Amino acid sequence: MINYLQVFWHIDPSSIPVVDPGRRSSRRIVGGPLIKLEAVQALLKSGDFDTDQLWLATYDCEKDLQKEKWSVSDVLQMLVDMEGAADYYKSEWCEVLGERFVPCDVYRTPYDAERKRRHPKGLRVYIKFSIEVDGTLTIALVSCHAA
Repeated sequence: MINYLQVFWHIDPSSIPVVDPGRRSSRRIVGGPLIKLEAVQALLKSGDFDTDQLWLATYDCEKDLQKEKWSVSDVLQMLVDMEGAADYYKSEWCEVLGERFVPCDVYRTPYDAERKRRHPKGLRVYIKFSIEVDGTLTIALVSCHAA
């Protein structure tokens, strides 16, 4: 069995200080990206990732994708096209369906919806995601919308 924690996480997510839901400032996670973007991108490029493994983890995320008219394939292309250091914005705890919090990385990336590719003059897109830590490989998409 593949140890997804070692493959996809820079640090063990269980070592991240727990969020206090009552204090918004406690949601911020310092120290840089939590998830190894290059490993996620390699997986997506390999063709071994089933689109059913992309979980729209909030109702707002579902609404955002409908509003922008983006498909799961569009979102996966955005993830593949992101440039780690250039696009990384922050890391934070985010509430998902089921009233639980997951540690997420947040990126802002320029995306050309017509060409379905990253483009410097494209629409700036805000993408917040995590990797489930329960042993299954699931990308939890928490937010994806125009910035």
